[in-house]
Amino acid sequence: MLFDKNLQYLRKKNKITQEDLAEKLDVSRQSVSKWETGEAYPETEKLIALCDLFGVTLDDLVRGDVASGKQESQTQEEPPSLSIKDEKYVKHVNGFSIAMAVGVALILIGVAICVIISGFSETLKGNMSELISIMGGVAVILFTAVALFLFIYKGMAHDRFRIKHPTVHNPDGKGTDGKTFPTAMACLVAGILIDVVFLVVMTALVNTGIIVTANADATTCYITGSFLFVLGLIIGGLVYIGIIRDANDVDKYNRKNVIQHKAKENANSPREKLVNAICGAVMLSATAAFLLLGFIGNYWHQGWVVYPVAGIICGIISTIMRAKY
Repeated sequence: MLFDKNLQYLRKKNKITQEDLAEKLDVSRQSVSKWETGEAYPETEKLIALCDLFGVTLDDLVRGDVASGKQESQTQEEPPSLSIKDEKYVKHVNGFSIAMAVGVALILIGVAICVIISGFSETLKGNMSELISIMGGVAVILFTAVALFLFIYKGMAHDRFRIKHPTVHNPDGKGTDGKTFPTAMACLVAGILIDVVFLVVMTALVNTGIIVTANADATTCYITGSFLFVLGLIIGGLVYIGIIRDANDVDKYNRKNVIQHKAKENANSPREKLVNAICGAVMLSATAAFLLLGFIGNYWHQGWVVYPVAGIICGIISTIMRAKY
C-alpha cells in the first residue's frame, strides 16, 4: 500500500475530513485531495506532521500497509540517517557529480572533435578526405558511448545509495557551499559569454578576410570545434556545481526518496512502457538516419543534428502521453 492509500485510510479511521486535515496542516483542501489520489506528495515537514498527527512512523506512512499492520520495506533495520558532512555521503556525491559532469562534457567534446576533424578533411583530397570524415563520426559515437556508460553506471549506483540511505540531515542548518556556488556560477556563465564572443569575432574575421588562411572553411571548423570544446568543459562545470548544490538541499533529497516509490509504480504501467518503446524506436531511427547520411551522403558533421531533433520528438511524445486528463 502506498502513501496515498495510507493517508486516506488513516484520515477516515480517525474521522477527519479533508477540510479538517487541511486546516491542521495549513494547506488547501485541494492539496489533501491530490495527496490521496496520488497526484502530488507533501513536503517533508508535512509528512512529519502527518506522522505526529496519526501516531505512525514515516516508513509505515510512506511504504507500509497501515490497514493490515504490515510493512513493505525489508525486515532489516533501516540504516542510520547520514549527514551532508558525513564522509560516506560526501564521497558518493563527489563521485556522482564528477561522473555526470564528465559525461555531459564528453558529448560536446565528441562533437567538437568531429567538427575539427571535418575541418582537417577539408584540406585533404580523395579517399583520405572521406576516411577522415568518417573518423569524425566515429569520434562522436565513441565519446557518446563513454558518456552513456557513465550516466547508466553512476546513475544506478546513485539509486542504490538512495535506497540504502533514504534520508540525510544537516546538523548545522546551512549548506556547505557557502559563497562558492554563486562565485563559480558567475565565472562559468561569464566563460560561456566569452566563448560565444570568441566564436563570433573569429568567424567574422575569417569571413571578412582580415585573417587570411589557406582554407577558410577548414579554419571555421577549427574555430567552431574550439568553441564547442571549451563549451563542453564549462557545461560540465555547471553540471558539477549544480549537483553539489542540489546535494546540500536536504529536504529535496529526502522528498525525492519519498516519491521514488510512486515513480517505480508508474514505470511499470502500460502507458509508461509504451512511451519508452516509442522513444526507443525514435532514437534508433535517428541513429539509422545518422549512419545513412554519413555513409551515403558523407554528411557526418551535419548528420548529428538528427539526435537533438529526435530528443525533441521524444520530449513531445512523452509530455502528451504522460499528461493526466
